[in-house]
Amino acid sequence: MARLFGILMFAAHFFWLHQVRAQNYPVYNSFMINPYLYNPAEVATDHFYVFFNHRQQWTGIEGSPMLSTVSLSTLINETYTGIGARASNFSRGILRTTDFMLTYAHGIGLGDNNALFFGLSGGAISNSIDFTKLDPSDLDDPSLTGYLANNIQPAASFGMVLRSTSGLNFGISLPQLFAPVFNSPSHFSSTAFSPFDNAYAMVYYRKKTEGKVVSRRRKGVRRRVKTSGGYAPLELYAMYKYSSFGTSQFEATAKLNMSDNFWLGAGYRQSYGLTAHTGFAFGKFMLSYSYEPGGQPEAGFSTGTHEVQLGLRLGDEKTYRRKNPVIRSTLQKAPEERHQARFSGSQNDLDRLNQSEPTAKRTYYVVLKDFADFAPADVYKKRVLDAGYNADIFYHHQEKKYYVFVLSTPKASEAAEEARNLQKYTRLKNARVISVQSEK
Repeated sequence: MARLFGILMFAAHFFWLHQVRAQNYPVYNSFMINPYLYNPAEVATDHFYVFFNHRQQWTGIEGSPMLSTVSLSTLINETYTGIGARASNFSRGILRTTDFMLTYAHGIGLGDNNALFFGLSGGAISNSIDFTKLDPSDLDDPSLTGYLANNIQPAASFGMVLRSTSGLNFGISLPQLFAPVFNSPSHFSSTAFSPFDNAYAMVYYRKKTEGKVVSRRRKGVRRRVKTSGGYAPLELYAMYKYSSFGTSQFEATAKLNMSDNFWLGAGYRQSYGLTAHTGFAFGKFMLSYSYEPGGQPEAGFSTGTHEVQLGLRLGDEKTYRRKNPVIRSTLQKAPEERHQARFSGSQNDLDRLNQSEPTAKRTYYVVLKDFADFAPADVYKKRVLDAGYNADIFYHHQEKKYYVFVLSTPKASEAAEEARNLQKYTRLKNARVISVQSEK
């Protein structure tokens, strides 16, 4: 019995050792939601995220691989710096790998549309045997000699990702920068190691959409406010896992966002076949599930593979720092003196005041302040002009107020962006957007 067990242990250990070198890294189906699982550079996320992922591979097979991972990731707001942490436990039979990594990423802005991020993860990894699953008499087996203690060693990975506002992104990562060291028997020989022995390359299309501008009434004034953005209905992902020792692998996945709260997906992994995905979002909470049929890696091998991921999105949306934000309301030339007359309130005067209004059905104004009388509005307008911004006044007949504004446009998104930039990058923190239905 002991001899048979020793042979089995030798086979398992040999298989594990060479797969670790060849590409026995954990497999994740939920990388669409959390690409940080594969690439340290992806730690710079648009919110502060907490994810818990659990994967049960080949259910119905005793000792089949089981993986649990928890990760935290975020972009530090108004910077190009991302930080995060990841911990996982990967067990297969009596073999167990536990790791903990801290991650730092820094990006370089490439114009207004692109950013290149570099990420580095560092921590420790432990390779061990779960002796609770063994009979005490088997501990004397020669195959276990030298493996009675945990094997703890440093671990690191590197990645980079090019992000574009067009939605097309490209990333590469090296999951193992340090050579593994095993407390294994002497009959296991080591081979030359290179960080480039294993590599991931991923290209994906994930288009960020602008938030919707909706009309909301507050204190008797109807204002247009912008909601948080989402993603375009169709997302596409393709990944290639390269191994210099084992078999390289290609996989592709499509994700269809049926709404902001529900999505479906399907994918194909080379040598394994199809995968199915679905997910839900409930406010700050996210739940995703994926299934791989029981025909993997061959028909009838198991009852399938299941993966569940829980996510929590915290705080406001993070944004990159823009070196030269576009402020459309900044004066491009010397201001012209306008509206110098003090109005008596006649309809002719008010019509002349509003001659600069666009003739579109609805006009969006970036407003700084409103006044009940024209005189104080005109004084405030001159102060804004002296500060270097375009400024004008329009009279709202229904509200019976004079509004000092710095931009008028028929585009709601353009007005919302201008108000946001003024709030973030200038002293005009009270900038807001209101809309007016033209009667012309």
